[in-house]
Parts: sequence; C-alpha cells; structure tokens
Amino acid sequence: MKNRQRLSRYGMRLGVVALIAGTLNLSAALAGEQGLYIETVNRSKGLTGEAPKEEISKTYVAYGKMKVASSDPQGTDMIVDPETGILTFLNDQAKQYYRIDTKGMKSSMSQPGMDQMRAMMEKTKVSVERTDETKQINDWSCRKYLVKKTGMMDIAQEVWATEDVDIDLETYTDLMSMSGPDGLLGDSPAAKAQREEMDKIAGYPILTKSKVQLMGADMETESEVKVIREEPMPTSIFEIPEGYSEREMAPAGGHGAAQQSPD
Repeated sequence: MKNRQRLSRYGMRLGVVALIAGTLNLSAALAGEQGLYIETVNRSKGLTGEAPKEEISKTYVAYGKMKVASSDPQGTDMIVDPETGILTFLNDQAKQYYRIDTKGMKSSMSQPGMDQMRAMMEKTKVSVERTDETKQINDWSCRKYLVKKTGMMDIAQEVWATEDVDIDLETYTDLMSMSGPDGLLGDSPAAKAQREEMDKIAGYPILTKSKVQLMGADMETESEVKVIREEPMPTSIFEIPEGYSEREMAPAGGHGAAQQSPD
C-alpha cells in the first residue's frame, strides 16, 4: 500500500515536471529567436498639396531577415531576405503582396532601361564631412555629420550617428537600395567611391534630416530612432500572412526604384 502511494506521488511529480517542461517548451516556441527591434519616427513635409506627415516605422531583425512595418494604414510593409535576394512588399489594406527578385534583376541588366538607370546612378557624387558637434539624442550620445549627394537628385543631409550601439544593417539596406557589391553598380569605381565616403559615418544613424531637390520640387524628411532593444520574435513576423494574394510586378527595368534605403 505504501509502495503504491509512493509510486502515485512520484507519478504525480513526474506529471507536474512534464507539464512544466511542456509549458516552457511551448513558451520558447512562441517566443522565438532573440531579435533586434528598432522604432523610428519619420516626418516629411514639402510635397505639393500634401500636409506634413508623421508615421512610425517598426524594424524587426531576426532569422537572417529584416521586416520594416509602417504605422500608416495605407503604407506598405517590407520583408528583406539577403539570402534569397528577394524583397517582399505587403499591402495590409488590400491583403496583397508582391516580390522583387534582385538577383533576377541582375540578369536583365543588359536591357536599355537598366543600362540607363545604372548610368544615372554612377553620376551620383557623395561627400561626407565629420564635425566636432556632439549631443545627446534620446538614449544615445551622437556626433553630427554633413552629407551631400548630387546626381539623380540633390540631397543635403544632417546625420547624427552614435557608436553607443553595435548595429550593422548594411546587408539589408544595400539590398533595399540596390546598392552594395551585389547592387546595380556592383564594384564599379563609382560605387566604391560612394561607399567609401559613406563609411566615414561612424556608428548607427539616430537622427537624419534630409533636404531633397527633385525636378524643381523641395522636400524635407526627418527620421529619428526612439527605441533600440533586443526581444524574442516569432518566425511569423517574417512570413506572408494567410489570405494574402500575390500581385504581379511590372517587367524588369520599371521597378528599380520601388524602395530606397533610409540612408
């Protein structure tokens, strides 16, 4: 009798242990991989007929992918996958998505439209000036850099970057802007010169103020990072939601500027 009671209590304990272990495993599965979360406030003004706008973008980095989600109901979310070279754009309002295969685009670079775009991009000149001006922005100590870009459009930027955080998203931003060694310009002298100049910015940009002149119109934008932290992320963040339908893209050569890097 006593043996049966001991076995019963032992069995109950094993059951409790198994239940706790199962709960922990389920929690781990739901939590997912530890990822990087960045929250940015984006402001813009100057577009003809449009009032100043402000929206929040949330960036998630984990599993070798990056997702940028917009708080704008009419905005488009983006998933960046450097391993496959595919950019996926999600329209939550229409429940649609479309993809750009950047590796596939390289095979169509012989087309006249792509050659013309590459030639225009090669004309872009970049200069970066490091200043001695520093200040605290949110949680980070930042240094001011002055950036000028001329070519397809004239851009003047004031970049406040910090070395307080160890973040390198270049693999993702290169894919987004079709730049970098695998981009439209490849390792051409023009591309190398542009990258070398931008490398003068030490650290991660916390506040970027841009003034853009394009086709006679002026526009001002500002991006300010508010939050940087690590947190568990489920794989579902980087997947196409159920019920979304794929939308066909235009032929290659017509969508090279679909999305640009925030740099």
